[in-house]
Amino acid sequence: MIKIRLMGEREEIKIIIENISHINDVRILSLSDFYANRGGASDYGRIYMEVEKKKMLCNVIWKGRV
Repeated sequence: MIKIRLMGEREEIKIIIENISHINDVRILSLSDFYANRGGASDYGRIYMEVEKKKMLCNVIWKGRV
């Protein structure tokens, strides 16, 4: 599992999450709420996410035989 912190504007982060979700070998395990930076008017903030490599069916079958 890999933990990622995305920082930037809300719309930019949404685009990056969308791109990550389309990577075939990656599965998003969890995604936090958007945490706005202190200071009020800024649209900058951060989101935390956990991802992992998807397990392929052949890997599961192979491990079961060993």
